[in-house]
Amino acid sequence: MSSIPRDVARLERAREGAALSLVRSPWAAIIVAVFREVFSQEQKQVRAERLHVQVETYLAELRDAGHEVPAQEDGRALCLSWMHNQWLRRVALDDGEAYELTSASLSAMQMHEGLARERALISESRLTTIVDAVHRWAVEATPDETARIAALDAEIEALTAERDRIRAGGAVEVADEDRMHEGFGDLVDLIDQLPGDFRRVEESLDRIHEQMVRDFRADERPKGDVLGDYLAASAHLTSQTREGRAFEGALAILGDENLLEAFREDLRAIVAHPFARTLTRDERADFVSADAVLRRGLRDVQMRQRRASQSLAEYLSSYSSGEERELTRTLRSIEQELGVWMRGARPRDAVPMEWMPTRLDIDHLRTRFYDPASAAPAAKLDDVSGERPDAPRIRDVRRQGGPLLAETLDGIERALAGGAGSLANAFNQLPDDLRRPVELFGLAYLASHGRLAGEPGGTVSAVRPDGTRRTFELPDMSREATDE
Repeated sequence: MSSIPRDVARLERAREGAALSLVRSPWAAIIVAVFREVFSQEQKQVRAERLHVQVETYLAELRDAGHEVPAQEDGRALCLSWMHNQWLRRVALDDGEAYELTSASLSAMQMHEGLARERALISESRLTTIVDAVHRWAVEATPDETARIAALDAEIEALTAERDRIRAGGAVEVADEDRMHEGFGDLVDLIDQLPGDFRRVEESLDRIHEQMVRDFRADERPKGDVLGDYLAASAHLTSQTREGRAFEGALAILGDENLLEAFREDLRAIVAHPFARTLTRDERADFVSADAVLRRGLRDVQMRQRRASQSLAEYLSSYSSGEERELTRTLRSIEQELGVWMRGARPRDAVPMEWMPTRLDIDHLRTRFYDPASAAPAAKLDDVSGERPDAPRIRDVRRQGGPLLAETLDGIERALAGGAGSLANAFNQLPDDLRRPVELFGLAYLASHGRLAGEPGGTVSAVRPDGTRRTFELPDMSREATDE
């Protein structure tokens, strides 16, 4: 029997995965373009509210450009559908929620990038990489000591001959631009696979943590066995999966500073070649910062593992200190009461028991306990009575108010009786405290009501409370003039 049935079953499972469902989606181009615009190596998480607004903005731009877009009404509904299809996942933050790409989305984006990249799939650099890798692993897989020594001697002899040739004045052969382009594309393919591998390690940790919590809540296995399985699974995770082995390789590189510095120097040497002039600034920057991809992936995996362990510790602490002790006390009290009841119970006696607990009749349930700090008296106020200003005098207060009709009327009448003649001359003879500008309103009121008789018009000199003077032309304020 052939292996076709087994291969068909395996491929059908792959087609049902989230990565291929995104590739086969009719909106794959739009979704991948949005993901590529929003998420990056530096921006791995985007706040939920911000992503909803960004998706709506991008859909409006595509609609205006004549592209057909999904029919969801808003960005939130579209993001929720992507999360349902396992292309996005929502993570909790300290002050809200955020979205991040799943490993399936990263794989689908890599597929689209590979299809959109115009280059030959079979190249000298790719074949050389394969041949060199096969030879290296073949040497490491050979247990024969003689064969291992012969392979090392051949490699040393070839390297020594090349060194001697260059030292003797031979030309240094530098790869041409076409060959460097091919090798650069192969390296970019390998580097682009790293974020997806790191994300799969994070998702594996999440699955272990979720299964552990389900086992705890099911209460079907001893808690020690569940905890031991979690520790064993997390300890051997990196050696059991393909992405885990990539994670171990990143650990080995990041743990060796000399190797990491040599890696950076090699990256800079590659982009220093003349072929790099055809690369964009972003392509050069992304390639040179490949070591940052390793660092960020390592940090994210370690943070995810730390959060899972912290959540486990909190769950165990709350479980053992709360529910476990309360349940133990309840069972022990039931056992004691059962022992008392059995002393006088007959074989067919029954204990009436309600299916639901009775409602507690409590008028008021205390929600706060006594706090001595809240009952403490307030601190004494500082005595600043020595800095208080002088109390205002009634005379000064009145000088800031409205017209003094009685005093003005009395002063004007005395001035007119003394031969002042006009109201203006009579006003100018008043003391300074009765010649305020506001007193002119009182003068107008008295004259318009026939309370004062004098020649109309003239110039008056008013004195403000601060001592400044102001000159006014006094109009005819008699009753007849106002009536006209």
